Amino acid sequence: MAEERYARHLGLFGAEGQERIARAAVAVIGLGGLGSHVTQQLAYLGVRRFLLRDGDMVEVSNLNRLIGASEADVGERKVGVADRLIGAIEPNAEIDAEARHFDSATDAAALAGVDLLVGCVDEDAVRLDLLRVAAELALPYVDLASDVTPDGEYGGRIVFAKDGERCLSCLGELDQHALARARMSAEQRVADDAIYGVDRDALGDAGPSVVSVNGVVASLAVTEILVWLTGLREPRGYLTYRGDRATVGARADGERGYCHYCMSLWGSRRGS
Repeated sequence: MAEERYARHLGLFGAEGQERIARAAVAVIGLGGLGSHVTQQLAYLGVRRFLLRDGDMVEVSNLNRLIGASEADVGERKVGVADRLIGAIEPNAEIDAEARHFDSATDAAALAGVDLLVGCVDEDAVRLDLLRVAAELALPYVDLASDVTPDGEYGGRIVFAKDGERCLSCLGELDQHALARARMSAEQRVADDAIYGVDRDALGDAGPSVVSVNGVVASLAVTEILVWLTGLREPRGYLTYRGDRATVGARADGERGYCHYCMSLWGSRRGS
């Protein structure tokens, strides 16, 4: 049955590649518009071991893009939708699913048992926590982001960080003001809002988000995961999708200075 099920895979990466996929354990943090696509595609590829974390509930406004969700799921946990979706595709999958937000102190031990970490989160403070854990564990980390801007740009990007070659920090993909704001007290945030003339917390996650745009970004990421797991080629470190221009591009990594995460933490762990 397994040979028949994955027969159309074998012509690309062979039985050995399929076995590598089946042995892989993948953690997906964030199971919304991007993460739901990622988990679905990984399950179809043949990944059978998942660690899932997301504390959010399904809202009506999520139903335009949350893969596997229906009106009956409104008020339920997103992680439950992902768990059910994976189980429907791969009934023998081993799924460690918890309906809570990622916590570096609590989840670091569990992540030590996975082969790849995938971040599909909205806030850079959470991205930084994921980066820290990935660096400390020398764990390959794939970070996804999609966006629609007021001036009509829409698309996203993927960063594949591994082996201390690059990370979100040295690529300049972390918003330093957002990181600083995450550490502010309530009073400091009020003062910060006064400076910028907007209540940033009130903005929430209300920006435009479209299922097809998320799907392209997720598919690009899963393809890079695929080539890495099977050994087809080296994954690209940085891919950008511009839906408004109908383009996909690969950014070359430029020269960089010292990076605390990928050169220090990651490098020391790799060499140990």
